[in-house]
Amino acid sequence: MKLSVIAFEANAGVTVEEQTEDCLVQMNAFISNSSYTQKNIIAVNFFIAAHNTVSYRDLAGKVVSCIPDEMRTSIPVACLAQAPANGAFVSTEVYFISNHGDAEVVRKSENGNLYLVIRNKKGEKLVIANGIGKDIENRSITEEAEEVFKLMERILHNEGLDFNHIFRQWNYIEGITNVDADDRESQHYQQFNNVRSDYYSRADFSGGYPAATGIGTSAGGVMVCFFAASPEGYHTLAIENPLQKAAFDYSEKVLVGNAEYRGSKKCSPKFARAKWVANQQSEQVFISGTASIRDEITVGVKDVVVQTGITLDNIEQLISRESLSSLGKGDHKLPRIEFIRVYIKRPEHHRVVKQICEQRLPGIPGIYVVSDVCREDLLVEIEALAST
Repeated sequence: MKLSVIAFEANAGVTVEEQTEDCLVQMNAFISNSSYTQKNIIAVNFFIAAHNTVSYRDLAGKVVSCIPDEMRTSIPVACLAQAPANGAFVSTEVYFISNHGDAEVVRKSENGNLYLVIRNKKGEKLVIANGIGKDIENRSITEEAEEVFKLMERILHNEGLDFNHIFRQWNYIEGITNVDADDRESQHYQQFNNVRSDYYSRADFSGGYPAATGIGTSAGGVMVCFFAASPEGYHTLAIENPLQKAAFDYSEKVLVGNAEYRGSKKCSPKFARAKWVANQQSEQVFISGTASIRDEITVGVKDVVVQTGITLDNIEQLISRESLSSLGKGDHKLPRIEFIRVYIKRPEHHRVVKQICEQRLPGIPGIYVVSDVCREDLLVEIEALAST
C-alpha cells in the first residue's frame, strides 16, 4: 500500500463556500482522470483563512456545510486555521491510498473522532486518524494536549497498537510560540512537548520516533493527525540528519520558558527528522517539518531566502545516498520528493519562498500556507513526502 497526496487551491469563487466547492470540483476532476476513486481517499485537510476563534468557527462551519454527506461521514476531515498563502479563503489537501489489493477499509469512531483502519487478510494494518481534538475547546494547551493524547492512546489500543507504531504525526498548536502570562512562563509548544513526552514514555521507541510536524495555528487549540502501521507487513526506520542535532536531544537553551509538567523539567520535541516506511508494494520517506537549523541553532535569522535554501538542503540530506547508507539501504534507489507542504510565517514572503521551491524542486506539487513556526526566528518550515 502506498500513500500519496495532492493539493487543490481555489481558482474561482469570492465566498468561502464558492471556493470550497471549487476545490471539491478540482478534486473530483482529478479523480476522474486518474486511477483513483473516492474509495481511495483516506484523509482531507482544509486550510482556512481564520485569524481568531470566532472567524475559525464561522469559516470551518461553512466549509463543512459544503462537504458531501458521504465524504463527511466516511473520511477523516480536518479544518486548520492556517490561511492559504495565495490570499484565498480556503485550500484543500487530499491523501490517497493505492495498491491496497484485498484490504478492507473499516470506519470507526472514538468519542466522536472518525478514523480509518485499512487491513488485509495477512494481518497488515494501517490506522489513519485526522482532526483528533477538533471538538476540545476552551482549555489550556496542556489540558487540550492531554485530552488529545488520551484519544490517540485509545484509538491505538483499540487496534492493538501503541504510540511507537505511529510513523507520521502532525501536531497543530494554537499560538505555538505564545508564552502564557503565568509564573512558569509556559510556552504553548513547550506545554505540548511536555505532554507528548509523558505519553510517549509509555511506549518503546527503540526503532526511533515518528516523523512529525509541530506547527502553529491561529485558532482551534490542539489538534493532531497521525498515521500508524502494524509491525506485520510494515518496516519502519527513523532517519536523522548529521547536519542537525536530533530534536529529541535538544538542549534546554533552545527550549522556551520555564514550564514544568508533573514535576519534570522541560522536555525536548520527540520526533525523528524523517521516517522510512516500506511494505511489499512501496518504499516511502515521510519527511518531518524541516527548518533552517544546523546543530540546534537557527541559520539565516531575518533572511527568508537563506532560510528556505538551508531548509531544502536539510530535506535533500534526508533522502541522500549518505542517509540511506546509514540505514543499510545504500544500494536502494534514491527516493524522489513527490509533494511538499510549505509553512510561511509572513504572507509577504510567499512569492519568494515559492519561487525558490519551484527552482529547487521543479515540477513538484505542493501547498503553501501562512502559519507561525515553532521558533520566533524561523520564517519558513517545509515537510515532504518522497517515494522510490
